[in-house]
Amino acid sequence: MPTVKYVRIPADISEPLDELELEVPPDLETNLSCFTTTLQDYFRRTGGAFTAEGKAAMKESVVARLQQQQPGSAGPDMEMLDRLAESQTVDIVQVLPATKNSEYMGVNLYVDDKGVSRGSPRNARASAICQQCGSNTDILGDGFLARVWDDQEGFERHDFTIADVSSDAPWVQLAARLAAQRLDPQAAAARLQEINTPKAGPAQPELGVDERIAAGAAERAAGTTAFKGGDLSQAASKYEAALALFHPLPDGFPGDGAAATSAAELRLACELNLAMCRLKLNEPYLALNACDRAVELDGKSAKAWYRRGLACMVLEQYEAARRHLTRACQLEPGNREIREKIDECKTLSAAKHGA
Repeated sequence: MPTVKYVRIPADISEPLDELELEVPPDLETNLSCFTTTLQDYFRRTGGAFTAEGKAAMKESVVARLQQQQPGSAGPDMEMLDRLAESQTVDIVQVLPATKNSEYMGVNLYVDDKGVSRGSPRNARASAICQQCGSNTDILGDGFLARVWDDQEGFERHDFTIADVSSDAPWVQLAARLAAQRLDPQAAAARLQEINTPKAGPAQPELGVDERIAAGAAERAAGTTAFKGGDLSQAASKYEAALALFHPLPDGFPGDGAAATSAAELRLACELNLAMCRLKLNEPYLALNACDRAVELDGKSAKAWYRRGLACMVLEQYEAARRHLTRACQLEPGNREIREKIDECKTLSAAKHGA
């Protein structure tokens, strides 16, 4: 099995950097998750115990953020927050996002998302790298740097070595230049953090199956009302609230039958509506994320492929856009709007390449 190199940056300043190797699975799905799975095991083994002060600080931060996003809300379920405070996932900081400007070659910093809960020390070296790249993210605990190529269609892992950890490395200079071009680097860094932070689990774990579906339907309806009223951010928030009720699915949730079908239909509708909101808010990467989840739910959804194509057009990924739009047209051959968008995509692609 092939391997790629990556670098560990210990929080302890007296420890040297480590250059490690990761085995890369041949299938894409396993490849996408293999690194975070490896690091989850690492942080479980080395992260240390959760502290009462750390858990309290983490919960306070989540409550404050929720109140900021949804003023006047009842607040999250405290039992759910207790479980969240002791769960183990990995945060990904895109110090160099994989975009057209970087030729889709990105560098990510992977960190323990429970650094606060564990009372982990500040990682001065990893935090300095973030700052050099235009992000004010403060890193707690050990961090891991890795390089990926990702154009939303293909995904490849590439070597990242100790020699790449330098303030004058080309990737650092590129990241700093791209960050400087943004109007508000702090807001952009916060947005990247938001994109890569997993959504909290079900906000109301005590709900039964039918109650959960009803609650999701109510959030969806509120989202649609906000959308019609022109409040796209509020609409997106409502659709995400509906989806959070089913991510992850609670223990005992039926895998088939009428309830499972209703839940899947609700989730698909919310992902499609969320994608439309993100497109109108000029957030194509978030739109792509929603479309990807919609395709996973229903690979024959013409709307999912169509909106995926629209997001790629915004990103000037015209070949990918044309593939997605063509797939949508195959599913709905009589849809004139899709055919017109394919023609538009061809015209824009030809203009871009000087044809």
